[in-house]
Parts: sequence; structure tokens; C-alpha cells
Amino acid sequence: MQREFLLWLMLLPVSLMQRHKIWQWAVAHQRFSCRLAFLDECSFTLEMRYKLQQWYTHSNWVEQLGLLRFKPYLTIMDPSYPQQLKNIAQPPLVLFYNGDLNLIETKTVAIVGSRHIKDATRAILKAWIPELVRQGFTVISGNAAGVDSVTHRLVLGQRGHTIAVVGTGLECCYPKEHRALQNRISEVGLVLSEYLPWVGPKKWHFPERNRIIVGLTQDIFICQAAKKSGTMVTAEIALDENRNIWIIPGDVLDAAYAGSFELVQEGAQILTSVTDFTEVNQRQ
Repeated sequence: MQREFLLWLMLLPVSLMQRHKIWQWAVAHQRFSCRLAFLDECSFTLEMRYKLQQWYTHSNWVEQLGLLRFKPYLTIMDPSYPQQLKNIAQPPLVLFYNGDLNLIETKTVAIVGSRHIKDATRAILKAWIPELVRQGFTVISGNAAGVDSVTHRLVLGQRGHTIAVVGTGLECCYPKEHRALQNRISEVGLVLSEYLPWVGPKKWHFPERNRIIVGLTQDIFICQAAKKSGTMVTAEIALDENRNIWIIPGDVLDAAYAGSFELVQEGAQILTSVTDFTEVNQRQ
């Protein structure tokens, strides 16, 4: 009953914060029926109440719910849901997936960075990722252009394990030219999304997606972060969630790395070699 209610909750036309509010109400009252019983107690505006009532009456949610039942998914109520992900602010209530879900239980590290990857950053990743694979790390990234896709491809090239957390539903791909890469990760790794399978990219999906990348690991490598960038958004989430932030260095005169060095000033650890990270991890 709770799993189906959570699937139904993913169909509701509400924000991430509103969805969590409804879930908290349902848990508090132990009411998990697919009805709008929460409307009177969850402080929705009249406009939102009307919107939800119209959706409930006129949308094809019954058919969509039937389709979702046959998709692979993990809910926050399932025993295999990762504890460190559950502990973040507003953890995903449902994760749809393609691939090997067992990878969420392995030793992980996330690598995130600019969509406009520099040759120096690419060279460092090419030199360091084989050692991460050799040490048995599952490498998490977001299948975006630049650092993300280079990371996934390098891990796959070493026959290592990788997880892609994407900002679309699993039937979609962004950018479109990464469809083959996403399909390959689905076959030999794991692709995760909190969005309905048929939903395409929205601008707010990607900062929302970043919190899941952070939630799945204790360690995040930051590559080539400009001061105002999606990578810095991820770093800020990581700071809030008390994760270990590791900075892959770059040119101090290049604005493409300005955010990275700002994080060093805030206490992030700079890497001069991948063994700086792996040796610390082995001692823990």
C-alpha cells in the first residue's frame, strides 16, 4: 500500500517540497490511499487545491499508475534504500532505475564538474580514474556534457562500475547525444532518476538531481568549478550534508577553476594525486 501510494505521489503535479509535505502527512496519519485526503491539512492555496482536484478528476493518473507498477523502482520505505541518502534534506521518495541496483551498496565516489571540460582536467581524470577502478570504487556522476560524460566513459573503458543520476525520466536523455552512453550504463552499471520515466529535462531538475549524487556517497571530487556554476551548487549541497569535498586542482589564474579554489579556502581538500584520496579511504 505504501509503495503504491508513493508511486501515486510522484504523479501529483506538485513541487518537490510539497510532495514531501504530503508524504509527512501520510506517515503521521498512516493514510496511504490514492485520494486527496491531505488537502485540508497541508496548507495548499486555493489555486493549488483547485489544480489538484482538476488533475484528480480529469487526468489519466489511473492509467499512468498502472504503467509505473511495472517499472523497476526503489522507494524510501524499502530496506535496500541507502541510509546515507535517506538522511539528506528531502531525500527522493522514489527512484526509478535501469541496471544493477546492488551498486548503491558498494564503495562509492562522485565526480562532478564543468560541461566545458579543459584538456588539463581531462588528462587528470584519464590518469586517476583507472586507480579508482582498481581500488574498487563505483564512480557516480550525472551523464551531463563535459566532466560527467568523460568520467562515465573512462570508468567503462576500465571495465569499472559507474552510476549515472540523470535529470530526466529514464525513457528520455539529456543531452540527446548521450543516449548511447546512458544505454550502456544501464546495461553494465546503474542509471537512477526520481522523475517519471516519460518526463523530459526541466531547468530545475539538475540542481534537484545534484542532491541525489551527494546523497549516494561520502566523497565528492569537484573538477573545474567556476564561481557561478552547477558544480558549485553540488558543492554547496555537499557542504550542507557534511560530505568530504576533494578538489582536483587547476590554473589559479583561470576563472574556470575560481569556484574550486574558493572551496579550498572554505576547507575542502585539494588533491595532488589520486592516492591522496585512496590512502585516506583505506585507513578509514
